Amino acid sequence: MEIPGINNYTAYTDHYIDKKQTDVNTVNQLLTYSKQIEAGLHQKAIQILLGGGNNKNQDSLSISDTARSFSKESIAALIDKSANISTSELAYYFANYNNSSAILDAINFGENVSCGYNPDFREYGVISFDYNGSRQVVPNYAVPKINIGTLSGICAVNNSLVLNNKSYYSWTTSRGSRYTWTVNNGKIGWAASESLLAENTNQKGTNYKWEMRKAGNILSYLAQGKSLWGYSRGEVLSICEKVGITPGFFSIDAGAGKHTYILQESGEVTNVDAEIKNLNNINWIEIGYKEGDTFSVYGNEYVIDSSGHINVSSEDEFTSAEIKYPSRSIQ
Repeated sequence: MEIPGINNYTAYTDHYIDKKQTDVNTVNQLLTYSKQIEAGLHQKAIQILLGGGNNKNQDSLSISDTARSFSKESIAALIDKSANISTSELAYYFANYNNSSAILDAINFGENVSCGYNPDFREYGVISFDYNGSRQVVPNYAVPKINIGTLSGICAVNNSLVLNNKSYYSWTTSRGSRYTWTVNNGKIGWAASESLLAENTNQKGTNYKWEMRKAGNILSYLAQGKSLWGYSRGEVLSICEKVGITPGFFSIDAGAGKHTYILQESGEVTNVDAEIKNLNNINWIEIGYKEGDTFSVYGNEYVIDSSGHINVSSEDEFTSAEIKYPSRSIQ
Protein backbone atom coordinates (compact mmCIF):
# COMPACT_ATOMS: atom_id res chain seq x y z
CA MET A 1 0.00 0.00 0.00
CA GLU A 2 1.11 3.59 -0.66
CA ILE A 3 -0.04 6.94 0.61
CA PRO A 4 -2.05 8.18 -2.41
CA GLY A 5 -0.81 11.10 -4.50
CA ILE A 6 2.82 10.77 -3.33
CA ASN A 7 5.07 10.17 -6.32
CA ASN A 8 8.21 8.06 -5.93
CA TYR A 9 7.36 7.44 -2.29
CA THR A 10 10.12 5.66 -0.37
CA ALA A 11 8.56 2.90 1.67
CA TYR A 12 8.38 3.20 5.43
CA THR A 13 8.26 -0.56 5.45
CA ASP A 14 8.41 -2.77 2.37
CA HIS A 15 5.82 -5.04 3.96
CA TYR A 16 3.05 -2.48 3.70
CA ILE A 17 4.06 -0.13 0.87
CA ASP A 18 5.04 -1.32 -2.61
CA LYS A 19 5.00 1.41 -5.26
CA LYS A 20 3.02 4.38 -6.65
CA GLN A 21 -0.76 4.13 -6.40
CA THR A 22 -3.41 6.75 -6.99
CA ASP A 23 -6.45 5.39 -5.14
CA VAL A 24 -7.16 7.85 -2.32
CA ASN A 25 -9.36 5.31 -0.58
CA THR A 26 -6.37 3.16 0.28
CA VAL A 27 -5.44 5.70 2.91
CA ASN A 28 -8.43 4.53 4.88
CA GLN A 29 -6.73 1.15 5.20
CA LEU A 30 -4.33 2.77 7.65
CA LEU A 31 -7.03 2.31 10.24
CA THR A 32 -6.81 -1.47 9.91
CA TYR A 33 -3.17 -1.60 10.98
CA SER A 34 -1.76 -1.32 14.45
CA LYS A 35 -1.40 2.12 16.00
CA GLN A 36 2.37 1.78 15.75
CA ILE A 37 2.32 1.10 12.02
CA GLU A 38 -0.32 3.78 11.46
CA ALA A 39 1.75 6.35 13.32
CA GLY A 40 4.82 5.44 11.28
CA LEU A 41 3.03 5.73 7.97
CA HIS A 42 1.50 9.07 8.92
CA GLN A 43 4.81 10.42 10.17
CA LYS A 44 6.58 9.52 6.91
CA ALA A 45 3.78 11.11 4.89
CA ILE A 46 3.93 14.31 6.92
CA GLN A 47 7.72 14.44 6.56
CA ILE A 48 7.37 14.34 2.79
CA LEU A 49 4.50 16.81 2.88
CA LEU A 50 6.55 19.32 4.87
CA GLY A 51 9.74 18.57 2.97
CA GLY A 52 11.51 17.00 5.93
CA GLY A 53 12.91 20.40 6.88
CA ASN A 54 15.46 20.22 4.05
CA ASN A 55 13.54 21.86 1.22
CA LYS A 56 14.48 25.50 0.74
CA ASN A 57 11.75 26.27 -1.80
CA GLN A 58 8.74 26.28 0.47
CA ASP A 59 5.73 28.52 0.29
CA SER A 60 4.19 30.50 3.13
CA LEU A 61 2.50 27.37 4.45
CA SER A 62 5.78 25.41 4.45
CA ILE A 63 4.42 22.79 2.05
CA SER A 64 7.26 21.06 0.17
CA ASP A 65 7.73 21.05 -3.58
CA THR A 66 7.09 17.31 -3.55
CA ALA A 67 3.68 17.94 -2.04
CA ARG A 68 2.74 20.01 -5.10
CA SER A 69 2.11 16.72 -6.90
CA PHE A 70 -0.45 15.67 -4.29
CA SER A 71 -4.11 15.83 -5.13
CA LYS A 72 -6.27 17.90 -2.77
CA GLU A 73 -8.06 14.72 -1.81
CA SER A 74 -4.85 13.05 -0.72
CA ILE A 75 -3.94 16.07 1.42
CA ALA A 76 -7.32 15.79 3.10
CA ALA A 77 -6.72 12.07 3.61
CA LEU A 78 -3.65 12.79 5.73
CA ILE A 79 -5.82 14.46 8.35
CA ASP A 80 -6.71 12.52 11.48
CA LYS A 81 -9.61 10.24 10.56
CA SER A 82 -11.24 10.83 13.93
CA ALA A 83 -12.00 14.38 12.77
CA ASN A 84 -14.38 13.05 10.07
CA ILE A 85 -13.40 15.78 7.63
CA SER A 86 -15.12 16.12 4.26
CA THR A 87 -13.73 17.78 1.15
CA SER A 88 -16.36 20.55 1.38
CA GLU A 89 -15.07 21.52 4.81
CA LEU A 90 -11.64 22.12 3.25
CA ALA A 91 -13.03 24.52 0.61
CA TYR A 92 -11.72 27.66 2.33
CA TYR A 93 -8.28 26.13 2.86
CA PHE A 94 -8.01 25.01 -0.77
CA ALA A 95 -9.23 28.41 -2.03
CA ASN A 96 -6.58 30.18 0.11
CA TYR A 97 -3.83 27.58 -0.19
CA ASN A 98 -1.13 30.22 -0.75
CA ASN A 99 -2.74 33.09 1.16
CA SER A 100 -1.37 32.81 4.67
CA SER A 101 -2.96 36.10 5.79
CA ALA A 102 -6.44 34.91 4.82
CA ILE A 103 -5.98 31.63 6.67
CA LEU A 104 -4.65 33.36 9.79
CA ASP A 105 -7.47 35.91 9.81
CA ALA A 106 -10.13 33.22 9.37
CA ILE A 107 -8.79 31.40 12.43
CA ASN A 108 -8.01 34.38 14.63
CA PHE A 109 -11.02 36.56 13.84
CA GLY A 110 -13.58 33.89 12.95
CA GLU A 111 -16.57 32.59 14.86
CA ASN A 112 -16.74 29.38 16.90
CA VAL A 113 -13.07 28.58 16.44
CA SER A 114 -11.99 25.29 17.99
CA CYS A 115 -9.35 22.60 17.74
CA GLY A 116 -9.30 18.93 18.68
CA TYR A 117 -6.26 16.73 18.37
CA ASN A 118 -4.27 13.98 19.99
CA PRO A 119 -1.23 15.76 21.50
CA ASP A 120 1.01 12.90 20.35
CA PHE A 121 -0.06 13.38 16.72
CA ARG A 122 -0.93 17.04 16.62
CA GLU A 123 -0.11 17.57 12.95
CA TYR A 124 -2.96 15.30 11.87
CA GLY A 125 -5.71 17.36 13.48
CA VAL A 126 -7.52 20.48 12.31
CA ILE A 127 -8.58 23.92 13.49
CA SER A 128 -12.22 24.56 12.60
CA PHE A 129 -14.27 27.74 12.30
CA ASP A 130 -17.54 29.05 10.85
CA TYR A 131 -17.32 30.82 7.48
CA ASN A 132 -20.31 32.13 5.52
CA GLY A 133 -22.67 29.76 7.26
CA SER A 134 -20.59 26.61 6.88
CA ARG A 135 -18.03 24.80 8.99
CA GLN A 136 -14.52 25.00 7.57
CA VAL A 137 -11.23 23.49 8.65
CA VAL A 138 -7.52 24.08 8.18
CA PRO A 139 -5.09 21.20 8.80
CA ASN A 140 -2.93 21.87 11.84
CA TYR A 141 0.24 21.35 9.83
CA ALA A 142 -0.82 24.12 7.43
CA VAL A 143 -1.51 26.84 10.03
CA PRO A 144 0.95 29.67 9.21
CA LYS A 145 3.37 30.93 11.85
CA ILE A 146 3.46 34.62 12.63
CA ASN A 147 6.77 36.48 12.73
CA ILE A 148 6.41 38.12 16.12
CA GLY A 149 9.40 40.33 15.41
CA THR A 150 7.21 42.41 13.10
CA LEU A 151 4.53 43.08 15.72
CA SER A 152 4.12 46.07 18.02
CA GLY A 153 3.60 45.64 21.72
CA ILE A 154 0.42 46.62 23.56
CA CYS A 155 1.16 50.01 25.07
CA ALA A 156 -0.90 53.02 26.16
CA VAL A 157 0.10 56.58 25.26
CA ASN A 158 -0.84 59.30 27.77
CA ASN A 159 -3.13 56.81 29.52
CA SER A 160 -4.99 56.12 26.27
CA LEU A 161 -4.79 52.56 24.97
CA VAL A 162 -5.88 52.44 21.33
CA LEU A 163 -5.60 49.10 19.51
CA ASN A 164 -6.51 48.52 15.88
CA ASN A 165 -9.41 46.12 15.46
CA LYS A 166 -8.71 42.80 13.67
CA SER A 167 -4.98 43.27 14.26
CA TYR A 168 -2.00 41.42 15.71
CA TYR A 169 0.24 42.52 18.58
CA SER A 170 2.99 41.02 20.69
CA TRP A 171 2.78 40.22 24.40
CA THR A 172 5.74 39.58 26.70
CA THR A 173 5.27 37.29 29.69
CA SER A 174 6.79 37.81 33.12
CA ARG A 175 9.76 35.68 32.09
CA GLY A 176 10.42 37.51 28.85
CA SER A 177 8.84 35.11 26.33
CA ARG A 178 6.92 36.81 23.51
CA TYR A 179 3.60 35.63 22.07
CA THR A 180 1.25 36.78 19.33
CA TRP A 181 -1.96 38.42 20.54
CA THR A 182 -5.01 39.58 18.61
CA VAL A 183 -7.62 42.33 18.97
CA ASN A 184 -11.11 41.39 17.81
CA ASN A 185 -14.10 43.63 18.61
CA GLY A 186 -12.91 44.33 22.15
CA LYS A 187 -11.58 40.83 22.76
CA ILE A 188 -7.85 40.91 23.48
CA GLY A 189 -5.67 37.88 24.00
CA TRP A 190 -3.41 35.12 22.76
CA ALA A 191 -3.90 34.39 19.04
CA ALA A 192 -6.02 31.27 18.50
CA SER A 193 -3.80 30.11 15.63
CA GLU A 194 -1.02 29.63 18.18
CA SER A 195 -2.75 29.15 21.53
CA LEU A 196 -4.87 26.24 20.28
CA LEU A 197 -1.74 24.37 19.20
CA ALA A 198 0.47 25.34 22.15
CA GLU A 199 2.25 22.88 24.38
CA ASN A 200 1.07 22.43 27.96
CA THR A 201 3.18 25.05 29.71
CA ASN A 202 2.40 23.50 33.11
CA GLN A 203 4.98 20.83 32.34
CA LYS A 204 7.74 23.44 32.59
CA GLY A 205 6.56 24.78 35.92
CA THR A 206 5.17 28.12 34.76
CA ASN A 207 1.64 28.36 33.47
CA TYR A 208 1.95 31.09 30.86
CA LYS A 209 -1.45 30.08 29.50
CA TRP A 210 -3.10 31.16 32.76
CA GLU A 211 -0.93 34.27 33.04
CA MET A 212 -1.97 35.37 29.57
CA ARG A 213 -5.59 34.36 30.04
CA LYS A 214 -5.82 36.56 33.13
CA ALA A 215 -4.20 39.53 31.40
CA GLY A 216 -6.33 39.07 28.29
CA ASN A 217 -9.54 38.85 30.30
CA ILE A 218 -8.81 42.01 32.29
CA LEU A 219 -7.96 44.02 29.17
CA SER A 220 -10.95 42.58 27.28
CA TYR A 221 -13.39 43.43 30.08
CA LEU A 222 -12.07 47.00 30.15
CA ALA A 223 -12.26 47.23 26.34
CA GLN A 224 -15.90 46.11 26.43
CA GLY A 225 -17.03 48.09 29.46
CA LYS A 226 -17.62 44.95 31.52
CA SER A 227 -17.22 44.34 35.24
CA LEU A 228 -13.83 43.20 36.52
CA TRP A 229 -15.50 40.93 39.06
CA GLY A 230 -13.33 37.95 39.93
CA TYR A 231 -10.01 39.79 39.72
CA SER A 232 -8.28 41.45 42.64
CA ARG A 233 -7.34 45.12 42.65
CA GLY A 234 -3.69 44.08 42.72
CA GLU A 235 -4.11 41.98 39.56
CA VAL A 236 -5.91 44.80 37.77
CA LEU A 237 -3.30 47.36 38.80
CA SER A 238 -0.47 45.05 37.67
CA ILE A 239 -1.95 44.49 34.19
CA CYS A 240 -2.75 48.19 33.76
CA GLU A 241 0.80 49.14 34.68
CA LYS A 242 2.16 46.48 32.30
CA VAL A 243 0.51 48.21 29.33
CA GLY A 244 1.48 51.70 30.48
CA ILE A 245 -1.70 52.77 32.26
CA THR A 246 -1.05 54.74 35.46
CA PRO A 247 -3.46 55.86 38.22
CA GLY A 248 -5.90 58.55 37.10
CA PHE A 249 -8.23 58.82 34.13
CA PHE A 250 -7.55 56.38 31.33
CA SER A 251 -9.35 55.16 28.23
CA ILE A 252 -9.26 52.07 26.07
CA ASP A 253 -10.54 51.53 22.52
CA ALA A 254 -10.06 48.09 20.98
CA GLY A 255 -12.80 47.77 18.40
CA ALA A 256 -15.78 47.91 20.77
CA GLY A 257 -15.97 51.66 21.28
CA LYS A 258 -14.06 53.95 23.60
CA HIS A 259 -14.43 53.30 27.33
CA THR A 260 -13.20 55.66 30.04
CA TYR A 261 -12.19 54.78 33.61
CA ILE A 262 -10.50 56.08 36.72
CA LEU A 263 -7.72 53.92 38.13
CA GLN A 264 -6.91 54.42 41.80
CA GLU A 265 -3.48 53.66 43.25
CA SER A 266 -5.12 50.80 45.13
CA GLY A 267 -6.15 49.18 41.86
CA GLU A 268 -9.81 50.12 42.21
CA VAL A 269 -11.37 51.00 38.87
CA THR A 270 -14.35 53.31 38.36
CA ASN A 271 -16.30 53.02 35.13
CA VAL A 272 -16.68 56.69 34.18
CA ASP A 273 -19.07 55.93 31.33
CA ALA A 274 -21.44 54.10 33.66
CA GLU A 275 -21.23 56.86 36.28
CA ILE A 276 -22.02 59.55 33.70
CA LYS A 277 -24.96 57.59 32.33
CA ASN A 278 -26.35 57.18 35.83
CA LEU A 279 -25.94 60.88 36.67
CA ASN A 280 -27.63 61.96 33.44
CA ASN A 281 -30.56 59.57 33.85
CA ILE A 282 -31.61 60.74 37.33
CA ASN A 283 -34.32 63.37 37.68
CA TRP A 284 -32.71 65.40 40.45
CA ILE A 285 -35.73 67.67 41.06
CA GLU A 286 -37.83 64.62 41.92
CA ILE A 287 -35.42 63.71 44.72
CA GLY A 288 -35.20 67.12 46.38
CA TYR A 289 -32.87 69.29 44.31
CA LYS A 290 -33.86 72.51 42.48
CA GLU A 291 -33.46 73.81 38.97
CA GLY A 292 -30.16 75.69 38.83
CA ASP A 293 -28.42 73.60 41.49
CA THR A 294 -24.84 72.85 40.42
CA PHE A 295 -22.99 69.53 40.49
CA SER A 296 -19.23 69.26 40.23
CA VAL A 297 -18.48 66.14 38.21
CA TYR A 298 -14.84 65.17 37.73
CA GLY A 299 -13.77 68.83 37.95
CA ASN A 300 -16.50 70.35 35.74
CA GLU A 301 -19.73 72.08 36.79
CA TYR A 302 -23.15 71.01 35.50
CA VAL A 303 -26.45 72.76 36.28
CA ILE A 304 -29.82 71.05 36.77
CA ASP A 305 -32.08 72.16 33.93
CA SER A 306 -35.85 72.63 33.93
CA SER A 307 -36.39 68.93 33.20
CA GLY A 308 -34.50 68.01 36.37
CA HIS A 309 -31.44 66.63 34.61
CA ILE A 310 -27.78 67.46 34.22
CA ASN A 311 -25.93 66.75 30.98
CA VAL A 312 -22.42 65.37 31.36
CA SER A 313 -20.56 64.28 28.23
CA SER A 314 -17.95 61.53 28.19
CA GLU A 315 -16.06 63.71 25.71
CA ASP A 316 -15.54 66.45 28.32
CA GLU A 317 -12.05 66.96 29.67
CA PHE A 318 -11.96 65.91 33.31
CA THR A 319 -9.45 67.14 35.87
CA SER A 320 -10.66 65.56 39.10
CA ALA A 321 -11.73 62.08 40.20
CA GLU A 322 -14.41 63.48 42.52
CA ILE A 323 -18.16 64.04 42.21
CA LYS A 324 -19.55 66.81 44.45
CA TYR A 325 -23.30 67.14 45.04
CA PRO A 326 -25.06 70.45 45.84
CA SER A 327 -26.78 70.76 49.21
CA ARG A 328 -30.52 70.26 49.27
CA SER A 329 -33.16 71.20 51.73
CA ILE A 330 -34.96 68.41 53.58
CA GLN A 331 -38.72 68.64 52.96
